[in-house]
Amino acid sequence: MDRNDRNILILGILVLMLLAVGYYVLLFSPLRQEYLTAYEQRSQKEQQKAQLEQEVAQLENVRHNAPDIERYILEYSKRIPEQDEIPALLVQVEEIAREANVTQFRMTPDSPEAPPGGGDFSRIPITMTFQGTYEEMQDFLLRLRNLSRLVTVNELTYCRSPDPITDASCPVEGERGGGETTGQSSVEDELAVAVVAEVYVQPAASEGAPK
Repeated sequence: MDRNDRNILILGILVLMLLAVGYYVLLFSPLRQEYLTAYEQRSQKEQQKAQLEQEVAQLENVRHNAPDIERYILEYSKRIPEQDEIPALLVQVEEIAREANVTQFRMTPDSPEAPPGGGDFSRIPITMTFQGTYEEMQDFLLRLRNLSRLVTVNELTYCRSPDPITDASCPVEGERGGGETTGQSSVEDELAVAVVAEVYVQPAASEGAPK
């Protein structure tokens, strides 16, 4: 191959390379970008469709369960009085404490306040202190849950003491509800127990209502 032929070959290769670069820049790259954009839009639409289908399924589930939900709301509404009725609640708690064989020391209600999540009712925090064995407290809490008035237990604190308990306070550092027991402890041990609960009033009671 002479020099002229070699130059022509090199020139041809350069022309082909320029054509390839021009094709990529002018045709392939825009087409690729359009494809990526269309693919992304399609993915977003598929995600939106899946989300809509999920919301429709949830709404359908709510519609299907609406009678049960309405029944639950009605049942809970019956368990929420229109007045605080703390004296009546105190009598009920004393009665179930006696039935569960636990000793009640104090029941201290706080002022009505709005619920954190909002709602046409108010909540009344209550602290109760008791003495009893583990099984007796289990019985008491079950009876508390089944009261005609709705009572929600938010916190349970207890401790064991080698000395007689006189006011449901912990003379020694105790355990919080759910703590592990020691090998020397027994379910028959007397516990000093503090229950932090709340009851509800509908419609919302005025702030600072009488306890």
